[in-house]
Amino acid sequence: MVEKFFLALDYDTDDEVIEKARGSVAVLRSEFGEDFVHGQVGVKLNQDAFTGPIDPRYRKEFSDAGIPIFADLKVAHGAGTWERILDKITGEDEGNLPIRYATAAAGLGPTILKKYVSGARERGIAVVAFTAHTKIPTNEALAMYAGSDMDDVIYNLGLAAADGGCDAMVLEGERLKADRIRGLQIKKLVTGIRVDISDLGEQNAGRVTGLEELAEVVGGVHYVVVSSRYLDKPRTLVPYFRALL
Repeated sequence: MVEKFFLALDYDTDDEVIEKARGSVAVLRSEFGEDFVHGQVGVKLNQDAFTGPIDPRYRKEFSDAGIPIFADLKVAHGAGTWERILDKITGEDEGNLPIRYATAAAGLGPTILKKYVSGARERGIAVVAFTAHTKIPTNEALAMYAGSDMDDVIYNLGLAAADGGCDAMVLEGERLKADRIRGLQIKKLVTGIRVDISDLGEQNAGRVTGLEELAEVVGGVHYVVVSSRYLDKPRTLVPYFRALL
């Protein structure tokens, strides 16, 4: 069962973020109820949302409304830098946010990730380890991570994330067909999901997951990221969510 659906608010302006979030949450609330929204819906904000002054509407619309914020920071620095970044975002200054999830690089390895996890837990944050980004062409990912196939790449990065104590790892749904990947003792977050598998957008062919295909392995899925292309037409969220519930 999917525990959290994170709405990817990948928009150019704060106004767009708020507008699309409101529309999507309203549809989900009307179709699935308030308890569902509070229990299983979160929002994902990209790193650029945190590089300058943080729009105070984010707190009001999301964290104050009981919707957890997933900060897709993709940090790949030393543990000290990680903690300073978290403090800058979550500190006591007006406008800062009580984020609940944040991404770090699985490729940092278990030793550094354990430090990341320790610092994050002190701040009430769960670490989600990103693996091989879905926009990286498969041949480049294999070369970068020295894998014979993508299962090798994702398994090895997922093993590092699990050994480092991370809450979850990022992968595409195709990888969940492999027993060894499903068996990793870590939650699985699936991204690159498409209702129509031919709807690639900027994603690399072969690194996206069809909604029907994902539904077949949904028992191994804990979190999903819902693409902004579906938030643009929020009624399309209803069959999307029903397929995974």
